[in-house]
Amino acid sequence: MSNKKNCSSDGKGGLKESRNCNQDLDGDENTDMKRAAEQRIKNYFFQLTDGCGSQECNNEYCASSGRKQTSNDDAAALALQLFMKKARLCEPLQEKNHKVPTKEVPFLTEKSFLSNLNSCVEEGSYKKLVHSIGDVFSSSESLNKSFLLDSSRKQITGTNVDIEAIREMYSALFKTGDSSVENSLINSLVALAPTLEMDLRYKLPSNDPNFLNQFVIIMENTMLHSPEYLDQALPSFLKALVLLPVKLQATLVHIWSQFSSQKIRRMVETLQQLITYQVLTGPSATGNAPVQEDEAIVAATKTMKLLNYASILGGMFDQTLCDSHDGAAASNNHDDPLLKELKINVLDCRKPLVKFEEFVNEPLNDQMEVDRDFTYFKHENQSKFSFLKYNFILSTATKCLGLFYDNRVRMYSERRLTLIYSLVRGQQATPYLRLKVRRDHLIEDALVNLEMTSQDDPTDLKKQLYVEFEGEQGIDEGGVSKEFFQLIVEEIFNPDYGMFTFDEATRYCWFNLNSFETDGQFFLIGLVLGLAIYNNIILDVHFPMVVYRKLFGKKGTFEDLKDSHSVLAISLQDLLDYEGDVESEMMCTFTIGYTDMFGSSLTKELKENGAEITVTNDNRQEFVDLYADFILNKSVERQDFDFDTLERSTEYDNGLTEGSTLIRWFWNVVHSFTMEQKKQLLMFTTGSDRIPVGGFSKLRLLIAKNGPDSDRYMAHGTPTIPFPVQIVTQEMNM
Repeated sequence: MSNKKNCSSDGKGGLKESRNCNQDLDGDENTDMKRAAEQRIKNYFFQLTDGCGSQECNNEYCASSGRKQTSNDDAAALALQLFMKKARLCEPLQEKNHKVPTKEVPFLTEKSFLSNLNSCVEEGSYKKLVHSIGDVFSSSESLNKSFLLDSSRKQITGTNVDIEAIREMYSALFKTGDSSVENSLINSLVALAPTLEMDLRYKLPSNDPNFLNQFVIIMENTMLHSPEYLDQALPSFLKALVLLPVKLQATLVHIWSQFSSQKIRRMVETLQQLITYQVLTGPSATGNAPVQEDEAIVAATKTMKLLNYASILGGMFDQTLCDSHDGAAASNNHDDPLLKELKINVLDCRKPLVKFEEFVNEPLNDQMEVDRDFTYFKHENQSKFSFLKYNFILSTATKCLGLFYDNRVRMYSERRLTLIYSLVRGQQATPYLRLKVRRDHLIEDALVNLEMTSQDDPTDLKKQLYVEFEGEQGIDEGGVSKEFFQLIVEEIFNPDYGMFTFDEATRYCWFNLNSFETDGQFFLIGLVLGLAIYNNIILDVHFPMVVYRKLFGKKGTFEDLKDSHSVLAISLQDLLDYEGDVESEMMCTFTIGYTDMFGSSLTKELKENGAEITVTNDNRQEFVDLYADFILNKSVERQDFDFDTLERSTEYDNGLTEGSTLIRWFWNVVHSFTMEQKKQLLMFTTGSDRIPVGGFSKLRLLIAKNGPDSDRYMAHGTPTIPFPVQIVTQEMNM
């Protein structure tokens, strides 16, 4: 390389020192750019004088469209003006030069490049190499024909370009230490970008199967982060890249997804460098324009989206996550055509090639006006760019502020509607969601009020919350609501309340496996947490990441267990890594033991007849997966009151049978019960309204005559697993 000091990335979008960033590019380096400009001006001239030959041409600057004949002098002057404003060229004139002899398209191979380089080294001059680079790198057609892969090297799916040869080419070029070589690359990119941009903007997508090769080749340049590129060449190129049709963008994502994390990270850092450079020196730095209107920042952000998806696509996916829980919204592809084309869900990615945090640009977040961006986000005009649609680049604080604006807009909208309805109906306006609670019955009052609101008029939940403590004079201007949520969260997550347990090792809360709370109560707890988020109140809630994944319909796996139950996960990992004979030395079966909230030891079979199946070296992975599935999924899943299964598993004695008339009457009545009545029956017969672990098939209900008097019966509820006791109930008059 030359003796100038180049810019380099610190990986966080920051800029390191640079010098000689504004070095003049003249002499031989300008030859290629001039040649390309002259050729394009000639194309405009022939278009004005001769036309493209198409009878259906509608280009106002083409003679074939019926335009009035122009003198050669006027056409020459107008051609120069059209070149300056990047006007549209008709299709035939972009593919060939009228009245200009055609010549063979120049291109490079690894062999020809090395031969050229060695020749220049021997001659002591890189002039020949500079011209060769200028001819090839300033032309889309030449780039697409260059460095094609031969059969001896591994091909990357989606392109036939020789990635390894390109990287070796760039490495050799920068090792020359000659500034004219790098300047030739810069000038060529400056000449290529406008032509490429106009082609993509005005022409139909190319049918050339190698069309994406030029983008792959340019992005492999390891010096794109230097100031010489950041000023003009790279922004111009990216503005062309983001004009690619969705299908070609998806193909480019697939190509990059096969790169190593290091290669993708380098490209991300280059784009971060450009964004930071523009934030500090561009129009937004002086207040002349917001960052949303900086074309270089917008183009870099859109390109970074492709790299973000490539990082996700090439990352680690948990295949079991493809099956979502019922009723959970697991898809986020509805508003992104590129995600639809890629057929991926971001939520399915367990570990991307590049960490999500590395896509965040802090200087951009500091400079961005979130209120303006939110307005653009809600704007129906697609020409307005919003970073909220590219939230991978935003910090958590910026996203929270965007959510705050969204919630406030909903609150004020609901308040206006309430006032309008009150005027129309002549009723008193209730613009707030009022909760009046007693401090000594906090949860009970809150849940009752919220349940009534959600049943009577769920839209009231969109109103701004207003909390009153009974017997107190405080006016809620935000502080009372915060105190309310703080108190209710402390009580809900107190282990004594019984809904959640607390793991001292991980400092996380988890659902109590033996909680007596109903689904409705858990729903109302979720409603409380949702109201806190909606009203922009921070809660001291400690859930492992798997809880949030489950909210999106994803099932917990052993990978999640490492985060939520770290001590247990370490033990299971030791089992997987054990090099000895697991069967003889561990003596485990497909059963696990745990303790209920009363301290009783319980047992659970992980699979049918699990107590008789020994864990071996061959099936230990299955044991670990079933263990994790039980802890994270089955033990906390929705209770299924399948009384048909209970009927099939019920036993009879002392003369009663399944076909007895009284038994048929009994089950007819039971099946007609409401859900609450079924729970009461379960509480009456077993002492608990909770379904035993394993379902009703594990509960043995015995109905028998109580002595000689045939109209008096007794019922025994004997859960075989996990309740190893027999509960004798009172007599039942049938």
